[in-house]
Amino acid sequence: MWMPPIVVRRVLLDPLVFIIALVGVVLSPLFFAGAFVADLFVSGRWKLVRIVKMNTTFMFYEVLGLITAFNLWVVSGFGRRIHTPKFQMTHYSVLGWWITAVSGAVQSALGLTIDVPKNPPINGPIIVFSRHAGPGDSIFLTGTLLHEFNRYPRIVGKKELEFAPFFDIMGHRLPMRFIRPHPKQRELALEAVHDAASGMGPRDAFVLFPEGGNYTPKRRTRAIESLDRHGMTDQAEAARGLNNLLPPHPSGALAAIEEAPGADVVFVAHTGTEDLTSMRVIWNGMPFDRTIKANYWHVDAADIPVGVDAQTSWLYEQWALIDEWIDENRDPDTREDTS
Repeated sequence: MWMPPIVVRRVLLDPLVFIIALVGVVLSPLFFAGAFVADLFVSGRWKLVRIVKMNTTFMFYEVLGLITAFNLWVVSGFGRRIHTPKFQMTHYSVLGWWITAVSGAVQSALGLTIDVPKNPPINGPIIVFSRHAGPGDSIFLTGTLLHEFNRYPRIVGKKELEFAPFFDIMGHRLPMRFIRPHPKQRELALEAVHDAASGMGPRDAFVLFPEGGNYTPKRRTRAIESLDRHGMTDQAEAARGLNNLLPPHPSGALAAIEEAPGADVVFVAHTGTEDLTSMRVIWNGMPFDRTIKANYWHVDAADIPVGVDAQTSWLYEQWALIDEWIDENRDPDTREDTS
């Protein structure tokens, strides 16, 4: 997907989105009235009203977020001190506030709750490897790290996240990187991983989604065929044993471990959003009245194997544990074919 250069986004796209969002907020009473009338003739539990509420909340906080981001740029000396510790912490606080508001609106509209276990805190920097499934899981994970675990996330995510102007601006001011998970972009992706994972402090959390995309049966088949073509028979065989996941790409994960050798590794499993793959599915199912379940476990830095082959096998073993946990915790209603 083509992404306009950052200068074009800042000068043209971001102001345009700001104006559209502001107009949307101003006109929201009309949208609510129209949705209320339409919902009288639509089966379901106030679907259109829920959608208008979710979109209005997003536009409202997008407007506030962009105003806040601009003010931070001004008070930081027009960006000169934007990367100092003080302003970095301020940006993380603002990002946490924004994610809480937006994710709360999404959860309310779709009828979702999030169940995250309260495990003991981990000391020192961490590397987080999470499965990728459904819309917005990177946003939810960022919010969890910020609020539940008091961490400063350094996310390497898809460039599509840059289409949300506020998140785009904050991500480029914070140590986050946006990449295209494509073989032709491999060197750029690895460079982004090394860049984001370097120099972590005791409360930093580097975040990567090693699958590179959401699971579908077709993607799983193509990934296994690619492993076979490249002679990676052991990895292909391990991938065939995964029922809910794509095989992980070891290069990015191993690059992060290399860049932060003293960091523990945290693996995140979650289920509840994997079937939300299109607006049709969301429309037909909302509100879902379901819980997004999550679990995580960590491996001490001293227990991480040494060497590329050993670490690759270890990563696949952990991925098999995530797959097993999903099998045990996944709601049967979310098992539709997402090909």
